[in-house]
Amino acid sequence: MRRALWIFAIVIVVVFLGMQFHQPNFGLEPVNPHATLEAQLHPDAQIHNALRRSCYDCHSAEVKVPWYGHVWPASVLLQNDIRKGRAYLDFSNWSNLSTEMGQIRLISACREMRGDEMPLWYYRPMHPGASPKDEDVEAFCSWVQTMRLRSGVAEVR
Repeated sequence: MRRALWIFAIVIVVVFLGMQFHQPNFGLEPVNPHATLEAQLHPDAQIHNALRRSCYDCHSAEVKVPWYGHVWPASVLLQNDIRKGRAYLDFSNWSNLSTEMGQIRLISACREMRGDEMPLWYYRPMHPGASPKDEDVEAFCSWVQTMRLRSGVAEVR
């Protein structure tokens, strides 16, 4: 019985180590500097810095992959979160969105930040500085409102 447990443990360790050779593809293509949110909408420095600190790791091609992002199974989970985050809102490819859709995404981001839904709850413990400060959220939401009024897009409820 003891021998069977040792063999089972060795098999588990070998499988775990074998999974480490599968490195995820985070799909981080080079960024076209003219297609980014900053190039298109020119947010002020406070908003720009808050977005970089709180949002860019999942919503841009400028991801800083942490050490655990290279260890299975966390690497697979991280890759999935980045893929989903960028599919919904990608600050690196802002020019791909119409004016209306860009405004809808910004309004939605404002609501999610005000509702403390972003960043995701399980992201926060490993990234303690990622949650935006209240004043950054309010500055972002004010900027979004200004952009909405400037573009003439009706508010999405």
